[in-house]
Amino acid sequence: MRNRLWVPCAVASLVLGGITAGSRAFAGDPLAAWGNNYRGHLGDGTTESRSTPVAVVGPANVTAVASGEAHGLALTADGLVWAWGDNEYGQVGDGTVITRTTPVPVVGLTGVVAVAAGGFHSLALKTDGTVWAWGSNDFGQLGDGSTTDRWTPVCVSDLDSITGIAAGWKHSLAVRSDGLVLAWGDNSSRQLGDDTSVARLRPVHVAYLDGIVQVAGGWWHSLALRSDGTVWSWGANSDGQCGFIDTGAGYQPAAVPGLPPVTAIACGAAHSLALAQDGTAWAWGRNAMGQLGRGTAGTTGVSGAPPAKVLNLEGVAAIAAGYEHSVALCSDGIVRAWGRNADGELGDDTHTTRSLPVQVIGITGVTGIAAGGPSSFAWLPRADTALYVPDRSGIVMERIELKGYLSRVQDHAWVAGRRLEFRLDGSLVGSGQTNSSGLAACGYTISAGAPTRAITVSFAGDAANNASSGSAILNAQVVATKVYVVDRTAKIKGYTVLKVYLFLVTNEPLPGKSVSVRVDGTSIGTLSSNAAGYVQFGYTVPEGPGAGPRTVTGQFDGTDGYMRSSGSGILTVTQGDLYIWPYIRTGKAGTGHMLKAYVRSLPDYKTQPGKAVAFKVDGSDVGTAVVASDGWASVTWAIPASEPAGAHTATCEFAGDAWYRPVAVNSQFNVVP
Repeated sequence: MRNRLWVPCAVASLVLGGITAGSRAFAGDPLAAWGNNYRGHLGDGTTESRSTPVAVVGPANVTAVASGEAHGLALTADGLVWAWGDNEYGQVGDGTVITRTTPVPVVGLTGVVAVAAGGFHSLALKTDGTVWAWGSNDFGQLGDGSTTDRWTPVCVSDLDSITGIAAGWKHSLAVRSDGLVLAWGDNSSRQLGDDTSVARLRPVHVAYLDGIVQVAGGWWHSLALRSDGTVWSWGANSDGQCGFIDTGAGYQPAAVPGLPPVTAIACGAAHSLALAQDGTAWAWGRNAMGQLGRGTAGTTGVSGAPPAKVLNLEGVAAIAAGYEHSVALCSDGIVRAWGRNADGELGDDTHTTRSLPVQVIGITGVTGIAAGGPSSFAWLPRADTALYVPDRSGIVMERIELKGYLSRVQDHAWVAGRRLEFRLDGSLVGSGQTNSSGLAACGYTISAGAPTRAITVSFAGDAANNASSGSAILNAQVVATKVYVVDRTAKIKGYTVLKVYLFLVTNEPLPGKSVSVRVDGTSIGTLSSNAAGYVQFGYTVPEGPGAGPRTVTGQFDGTDGYMRSSGSGILTVTQGDLYIWPYIRTGKAGTGHMLKAYVRSLPDYKTQPGKAVAFKVDGSDVGTAVVASDGWASVTWAIPASEPAGAHTATCEFAGDAWYRPVAVNSQFNVVP
C-alpha cells in the first residue's frame, strides 16, 4: 500500500459546460483538470503533471466528478460511471488492475446518482438508495463484510434509503433519508464515530447525530453538516482538523465551534473547509502548506486554533479540498486555490506554495469544482451550439445522406460525439453521431411525396452544451416517363398482341416497372416491363360493341422516383366471320319441306342465336328465320307441284351486321316427283 498522504472528497451533481477561456480551449466535454498526474489521474491520456488546466478526455454528459488519491470518477447523465487513473487495487472498476490514463466505463453500474472516491476505493449511490463499492478493502471500506479487494462493484451491506455518500482515506460514510449517518472501514482514529476504534466491515451508525444532510471524509477524520447549518466532526484531531481547541482525538461527534451557518463542507488530508451562507469560506486543521488560506504556512500558532475565515475570498459558491490544498469557486465563475503547489495543483502555472488564494488561469465561467490528492478539477459552463444543415436533393427512392454540422458558438469549434436527430416535415427519420469535424449524417431513402420538404436537425443538448437546431430544404425530384401504345387491327374474335412501351422522357426504355393495360376501360392485366421497356398481352377480341375503333390504354402509376404516365392507342376491330352449315336434302314437289342452317362464329365456333338467315331456292326467297339458341335456323318451303324434278340451288344467306360480315352458302336441293 502506498503511503501518500491524501484524502478525497465527494462532489454533488453540478452543471457542466464548454468554453474557451484565456488561451486554452476545452474541446468536447469541458471537464478541466490540473495538478499531479503520475498515474493518469488527470484523464488527459498522459502521465504528465499540469500546472494549468487541461481537458479530460472523457464521456459526454458528465454531471459529477470525484477524485481519489490518484484516480477519478465521472458520473454521466444516463446514470453510468466512468473512471480513470491508478487501478492497482481495482478502484477504476473495469475488472482489471491496469492503469487508465483516460476514462473507461465502470462495469455493471446503472442508475447512479452520486459518486465518491477514497484513497484507493470508490463508491456509487444508485437511485434505489443502495450504495456500491469497489477497489481497496484492507480495512473493510467497501462494506461488504470482507477485506477482499474488488475489481468490480459490490453492494454495500445493510444499507437502504441512502441520499448521500462520502469517502475518506480508508473509510466510507453515508447519509440516510432519515438524517442518520452510517460509516464503515478504518476506525483507528475513531473516524467512524461509533464510540469505538474497531474497524467495521459493514456499516454502523454514527452516534449522537441526526438531521444530517451532507458528510465528508478526511484522512482520519469525518465531518457532517446538519440541516440547521451546524458542522459536526469526529476522528483524528492532531492538527485541529476536527475544529476543537483540544487537539486530542474526537471520539464522539461534536459541533465545530465558531462557525456561521454553513451550506457545504469538505475534508482534506488533515484540514477541513466549510462554506458559509454568506459566501465566505472557513478553514481549520493542518496548515503546513498554507491550505487554510490565512496568509501564513507551517503549524506555528495554527494547530488547535478555531476555524477562521479564508482571507481575500468572498462570494464563494463551492469548495473542495485536496491532499494539502484547497479550491474555491466564486460567484464570478473564477476558480481560486491555495496551499500546496508542488505538482501544480493550484493551476496558476507555477509550483509555488500559496497561503492565500490565487486564480486558476485559463478557465472562467466555471460552475463546479472538485479536488482530491494533489489534483484539482473544474466544470465549465454549458456552451451555446449552432447547427448548420445543408440543403439536399435527390430523386424519389434514391438513397441520400441528410447532414448536420454541430459547432460551439463562442469559438466555432466542432463538437464531436454528440447525437443529432433528423426530421422531415416534423417526422423523425433517423439520427447520427457527430465526428471530429462536427458532422453527423443520416441515411434516408427519399419517399414519394411533396417535391419540397423541410429538413430539421436538432441537438438535445447535454451537460456540456446547450441545445440547438437547424433547418434546410430537401428537394425531392422525380423523373418524367411516357407510355406508348402500339396500334393494332383485329377481327372480332380474332387474336392479336397488345403491346405497350414504357420510356423515360429521353426515350430510354424503363424496365422492371408495372404497366397496366385496359381496352375501353376494361382491365386486361398488369405486367412488368422487360429490358426493352415493353409489356405485351395476347388478346382475343370480344364481340363488344361490334366493329370499329376501341381504345387501348397503358398506364404506369409511378414508383421509385419515376412519375406517373399513361398513353393510348387504337385497336381497330373489323367484322368477324360466321360459319353457316346448310342442312338441305330432298323434297317432293307439291309438298312442304323444311330448309335448315346451323350458324356459328369463327374461329370459336360458338352458336349465334338471334342472327337472321335468309333462305333462297334458285335465287328466289323462300323465307327468313332467326337462329335459335341451339344454333339452328329453319323455314318451310312449300314446293310447287309444278317444280321441275331434279337438282336445285338452295342458298342460306346472312346479310351482315356490326359484328359479322355477310356470308352466303349454297347447297344442292333435289326435287323428286
